[in-house]
Amino acid sequence: MPSVAWAGNDANFVLYNQHTEEEGETEVNLYNDFASADGDEDGYVAQLLEVEYGVTDNWTTALYLEGVKLEDESYAFGSFRFENRVRLFREETLLNPVLYVEYEQKEPESRYIRAITGRTDGEEEEEEGTEHELETKVIIGRDLTNRLNVAFNWINEVSFDTGDWGFGYAAGLNYVLYRAPGGEAAEEEAERYGVVTKSWDLEKLALGIEFYGGLGDSVLGLTLDPDKTQQYAGINLMAAFENHLHLGVGGAFGLTRDSEDAILRLVAGYEFE
Repeated sequence: MPSVAWAGNDANFVLYNQHTEEEGETEVNLYNDFASADGDEDGYVAQLLEVEYGVTDNWTTALYLEGVKLEDESYAFGSFRFENRVRLFREETLLNPVLYVEYEQKEPESRYIRAITGRTDGEEEEEEGTEHELETKVIIGRDLTNRLNVAFNWINEVSFDTGDWGFGYAAGLNYVLYRAPGGEAAEEEAERYGVVTKSWDLEKLALGIEFYGGLGDSVLGLTLDPDKTQQYAGINLMAAFENHLHLGVGGAFGLTRDSEDAILRLVAGYEFE
């Protein structure tokens, strides 16, 4: 496995790959979305605080809290999420399957995009209260080289309130543009001798490209029609430093009429070992 791999997303914001946290490691991330307004829609700023922990080398769990600021409205609580990812095989296999389960408690104000499911040509319902949903994913990924990883996610989301299912996908790649000499071996040696590095020297720089969107629902059926779904393309850059901090920036661009025009995505995080 490539050294300094950010567990799960690497340089992307929606797409997951087969990487999980190492046992006992904790990662804290603060994500930020800034979306432009279009027509009658309001622009927004959304933050997502993530605390992720490696229960074992193959099982990662995470908690998320979302805050949202809509135009002309006060800052509000958006959602609570509890996620678990389990990699089925410790050793490398052809597709390295990972099972993903997430419980979501979302308020009407929730805006942060972690996945897109369903379709947009159904009956519009007024968002009145808290929604409770279960999101599952089948994640497959593979390191084609020590720099290039490709992945695909099939996404299912069911509402506890209505029983309706929505379906979606995410696909893309991560490519390591730069990795400092020594990598994981040098880091393990420093830990062995109790050396704590506080350097801002760049350890890894990675490019992420992702595509994601809805594929239909259980009411009106599956569809690939761009006039009936939200579809996005994203390009992202993530940098990790020797002091265990990492920073990322990305852009998500709507490809269909019902998608947001553009979203600026930022993340800052720290890994505790």
